[in-house]
Amino acid sequence: MSNYSQQKSNKPRNGIVICGSYGLGNAGDESILKAILQEVHTVAPDQEVTVLSRNPEETTARHSVRALHMFNIPAVRKAMRHAKLYINGGGSLIQDVTSRRSLWYYLYTLRTAKRLGCKVLMYGCGIGPVNHPKDVALTRHTLNRYVDAITLREDSSLQELEHFGVTEPVIVLSSDPALRLQRADDAAIDRLMVENGLDPRGAYLGLCLRNWPGFEEKIPVFVDTIRYAADHYGLTPVFFSINHHSDSTAADRVKRALGQKVCVIRHPLSTELTLGLISRMQAVISMRLHGLIFAAGQGVPLVGIVYDPKVSSFLSYMGQDLYEDLSVITRDSLRANLDQALSLRNDLSALESAVAHLRSIEQHNSDMMKKLLDDAN
Repeated sequence: MSNYSQQKSNKPRNGIVICGSYGLGNAGDESILKAILQEVHTVAPDQEVTVLSRNPEETTARHSVRALHMFNIPAVRKAMRHAKLYINGGGSLIQDVTSRRSLWYYLYTLRTAKRLGCKVLMYGCGIGPVNHPKDVALTRHTLNRYVDAITLREDSSLQELEHFGVTEPVIVLSSDPALRLQRADDAAIDRLMVENGLDPRGAYLGLCLRNWPGFEEKIPVFVDTIRYAADHYGLTPVFFSINHHSDSTAADRVKRALGQKVCVIRHPLSTELTLGLISRMQAVISMRLHGLIFAAGQGVPLVGIVYDPKVSSFLSYMGQDLYEDLSVITRDSLRANLDQALSLRNDLSALESAVAHLRSIEQHNSDMMKKLLDDAN
């Protein structure tokens, strides 16, 4: 080995590389990143952080952090070569339903980070579904050989890992990092509402919908529920987006069928303002998982519309049973779920207790991060 190579290999490692579904306009994923960064700054303030993103400029502007394009493989490898820790997460990255290629990419980064000398942590993750047999085999091999530890946001993901045959990493049940985030102050929330034609003292039903197979035929169900909420509870609908690139399209389809002027929040909001807006709702009906997580974190009764197992998995994990599959909801069933959710406003202790528990075990995420950083020294 040359003197240069010896010097290069002996240089102390410093830094953390974080990779997830960032820079794609999804408020849920951006909230996860924000929460991870907050915990990194608490646990390891001396570590330089690099985030892999689909839009590095936006990620840097939004989070004040160094960012690389996730497909700039030479730059990604260089960052990993010098880092102590590689964090994959959070969210549902290990799945092949949305895209097999995205699964292959995330598994590639896990292998590469370990081969280049990083400790490897999968952070606050949801696992699955992974349906293709070759993808299951690749996932099992990669996680067993190249991952040091996995923290999970709900218990069904633990069952998925057991099904895959993943046994080698340290596996810890935790919860979604976004549950620890705080909303904006009241004055900022008031300004946001006024800017969007909403009375800060009004009574509102929040809706977060997305286009999905089967959604169109259920539009009359959502229209009926909105009218029911207005007639029986005096609630005005407010549509908010988790993915600001696409969710407003689903809102507009319901709005057209409703035939009246309603508020649709189309532009991206900071995590703090998103949480603040949701905190002003009397109840939230959401297809998006992080719409439900945000509502729970703000103590707002919620109804989940399940289009993906991750939605029901997390709600069951927190002891919340007000959810129904998109394919089977009816006017009567959604009305009944909304009635039950609104009745909880008289006693939110069960919801608050469940969220407090999840927040307490979310600490396992940062505890594992600290352990792996200490092990890397």
